[in-house]
Amino acid sequence: MAASRLTDEEIASLVGEVAAGASIEAVCAGAHVSVRTFYRWKRKFDGLTPSGVRQLKALRRENSELKRLLAERSGRRLDATPPTAHAMRPTRDPIRLRESRDVSLGRFAAVRLSGS
Repeated sequence: MAASRLTDEEIASLVGEVAAGASIEAVCAGAHVSVRTFYRWKRKFDGLTPSGVRQLKALRRENSELKRLLAERSGRRLDATPPTAHAMRPTRDPIRLRESRDVSLGRFAAVRLSGS
């Protein structure tokens, strides 16, 4: 995604204008953005003032710095992320299932091939 031409504080003020009663189409035309982009911004910045956005950015910077310090102190790598739920889910690969359980996976039923 391309970087925005507007700062987060400017985006928060545009969302505030619409909350105060301005037309979404007029605000989007003035900012040269689509209505879809505006609604994405609204989901992210709704209810924040420009000063609140600055505070949020400062808290995020502080949080990332604290995470880095904690990772250094505990000896872990910072970029080591836990596996996602998708990666932890068991595979549904029919060939792997056949090899691991000695079953034939037909279209409607599974039939055991070995006598075990």
